[in-house]
Amino acid sequence: MIDLNHTERLLNLVYMIQKSPGIQAGELAKIFGRTTRTIQRDISNLRKAGFSIASSTGAAGGFRSRGSYYLKPLVFTGEEALAIFVASRVLLEQKGFPFRDDLESALAKISQVIREKDKDFFKSLEPRTSIVVKQIKDYYPWGEVFTEINQAILDRAIIEITYDSYNSGTVSVRKVNPYHIMFREGCWYLIAYCHRREEIRIFRVDRIKDLRKTDKQFSSPEDFSLHEYFKKSWQMGKGEPVTVKVRFEPPVSRLIRENTWHPTQEIKELEGDSLIYTVQVEGTWEIKQWILGWGAAAECLEPEELREEIGREVWEMIGRYRLPELSRRKRLSK
Repeated sequence: MIDLNHTERLLNLVYMIQKSPGIQAGELAKIFGRTTRTIQRDISNLRKAGFSIASSTGAAGGFRSRGSYYLKPLVFTGEEALAIFVASRVLLEQKGFPFRDDLESALAKISQVIREKDKDFFKSLEPRTSIVVKQIKDYYPWGEVFTEINQAILDRAIIEITYDSYNSGTVSVRKVNPYHIMFREGCWYLIAYCHRREEIRIFRVDRIKDLRKTDKQFSSPEDFSLHEYFKKSWQMGKGEPVTVKVRFEPPVSRLIRENTWHPTQEIKELEGDSLIYTVQVEGTWEIKQWILGWGAAAECLEPEELREEIGREVWEMIGRYRLPELSRRKRLSK
C-alpha cells in the first residue's frame, strides 16, 4: 500500500493506468490502500480534468488511457539514488531533525523508482557509504518551534520570542523578523532581524523558551545574502574585522596546508615545512578555540591582543594542571 495525498494519488493513478493497460479498480484499490469506490471517484475526477480514460467490464476489462498525453515515470539510477540516500542519512541521524517524517516519506518513494538494472548496485553500496556530522543536541522537544518558525518565514510574519542569551546570561522577550533557519556545527540556528538591537542577529533554536507568531508582517531585504553575511566569520561569530596570523609547525602544518579552512586564507611557506597561515575574520573568539586546539604546534603571531589572550589562557591551563616541572622551571628562572 502506498501512502499518498490526493493530488499525488491522482497523478500516480494516471501513471499506473498508462503502465498497465487494463488494470482494474480492485487492483488499484489495493495498491493505493483505498476502496474501489474511491478509485472510481478519482477516475471520474481525472476525466473531468481532461484525461481520456476508457473503461470496460469483464475478465479482459479495466482502465486504459486513450489520450495523447503521457506522464514520463520518474526513474533514478543507482548512483543518483545512492547520492540522495547518503546525503539524507546525515540529516536523519540528527536527533530531533524537524523534517524527519517528510524526508523518510520521500526516500521511501525514491527507493521504489530506482532503475531496475541498478537496484543491486544500490542495495550493495547504500549500507556501506556514510557521512558523519556531529550533533550536540537532541532537537525533538523543539519540533513545534521549528514548525512555527518555518511557517513564519513562509508568511513573512514577525514573531515574538523569549530568548535565553548565552552572552548576557539573561532571558529577554524580543520581536524578530525570521529570515533563515540553518544547521551548523551540531546546532540549529535562526537568522533574524532583531527589533530590539536593530540589526540581524543569530539565535540558537534550543535557547528559544517561548515563541508567538504575531499578525504583523515584514518585508525581506532584497540584498540580504546568507553567504555574504557569514563570509568573514570563522564559523558563525560576528565582530570587528581582524587579520589573524598563525605559525604552524610540522606535522600539523601539513594538515593546515591540505585543507581550505576559510575562503580568505593565505599560506606562506617557511623552511623546515613550517608555514604562516593568514586569514581575515570577524571576531576572534571562534578562531582562538581553533588555534588552541592545535596545541604547541600553533603560535598566534597577530594580532597582539589575541596573542596575549591565548598566552594568558595557556598559562592558566598550566596552573590548573599543576605541572611540577614547569613550576620548578619558573622558580629557577627568577
